[in-house]
Amino acid sequence: MQNFAFVDETLDINLTQSYYLSIQVGLNGLSFCILDPVRNKYIALEHQNFKSNQLFEDYLKDVEDYIEKNELLSQQYKKTKLIWLSTKNILVPNDFFDASKLKQLVEINHQLDDLDEIHFKSLKYNDIVSAFIVPNLIATLFLKKYPQIEFYNQQLPFINHIIQKHHSEQIRSFINIQEDFFELAVTKNGQILIYNSFNYTTANEMVYFILFALEQKKIDHKNTELVVSGFLDKKSEAYQALKKFIKIVKFDQLPDDFTYSYTFNKIPHHTYTNLFNLNHCE
Repeated sequence: MQNFAFVDETLDINLTQSYYLSIQVGLNGLSFCILDPVRNKYIALEHQNFKSNQLFEDYLKDVEDYIEKNELLSQQYKKTKLIWLSTKNILVPNDFFDASKLKQLVEINHQLDDLDEIHFKSLKYNDIVSAFIVPNLIATLFLKKYPQIEFYNQQLPFINHIIQKHHSEQIRSFINIQEDFFELAVTKNGQILIYNSFNYTTANEMVYFILFALEQKKIDHKNTELVVSGFLDKKSEAYQALKKFIKIVKFDQLPDDFTYSYTFNKIPHHTYTNLFNLNHCE
């Protein structure tokens, strides 16, 4: 993904305290968008890459410098939400959720570092809790700039969106693709049949993980619709590989309960579905 900055001419820098700021950040880069809640319109979308394979301390310095130097990020906002991109997450049914035992639950699935913070949020349309990791140094950096910030993992807007907007009696599959991992979810009648995340390096790995997960649930991949969001386009090797094995591959659409600056038309609409859907998360 190339660096970009799309800003609608109606954005007023003097009114940012009435706007909502949504940020998505991972080791590879930071993206953010701004919503004017009065008009229910997204009026800014920006992305900045960071150096790969650098020391975490250097990465933190790059993030902090970018925030301070970026005119929009250096402002204050009415609401600020942040997605920390990470596969360190779990889903826990409400009936089994116990905040006092959350660390043990997370440690069953993921190795925790000494400075990892465990956060949790309830999913809006299911009786499920999302528990996820945010590194303490990341949380501290953003809390310093935005004291009222709320933290999320990408699985919350992803699952909320597919349950709310893609409710179907038919089995449907969804993937949200980041640069080095992707999420897979399979739903039927508003229920989650499969949710998992996978690290990958090649298109063939991605396809293998998807087909294997579907096969484990005895789902016919040839006749199951796959809806794609995130970093994938029709010219990519991954897309061509998916089309070889899955008959119906569709790209997700922008949430239709918002409007968007015309400047966003320069990138595929499905790329930032999660980021735009963050304002639907509680």
